[in-house]
Amino acid sequence: MARKYKPVELSLRTVPVDLSQERARCPLCDDRNSGVIGRLGLRLVFRCEHCRVRFYRPSAALRFG
Repeated sequence: MARKYKPVELSLRTVPVDLSQERARCPLCDDRNSGVIGRLGLRLVFRCEHCRVRFYRPSAALRFG
């Protein structure tokens, strides 16, 4: 029987106020209304409301600092 593992949950840090309204396109369903839920290092982490996938966009990290 195959063993089912729990998904790894990485701790996300808070997002600066000026970046909290960022939006990105979901890589699975192409929904353009995915909002920021936190940051992982210098990468903004987004969550698609339609398919509930979490993803990041490293290009937004250039605005920190």
